Amino acid sequence: MLKAMHINAHQDLRKMHPEFSRILSAAVINQKFRDLLLNDPDRAVSRGYNGESFNLSSKEKKELSSLKGLSLADFASQLAQI
Repeated sequence: MLKAMHINAHQDLRKMHPEFSRILSAAVINQKFRDLLLNDPDRAVSRGYNGESFNLSSKEKKELSSLKGLSLADFASQLAQI
């Protein structure tokens, strides 16, 4: 069952909005950005990462801001559903 869940999550991530992939990449490589993303996603996205900004619609930002207090794996899984 876990293998099936992993495969489905992986397929969802491949279809993900490119900006969401960039956000997750930044979270994986930088702990400060990751901590901010998990605790205050709105602020993390607004601040950007390493001089780069994230281009998300208002709707995407609102949906992203509802994903607080999760592990990065949980965050990524739920992000793939947006």
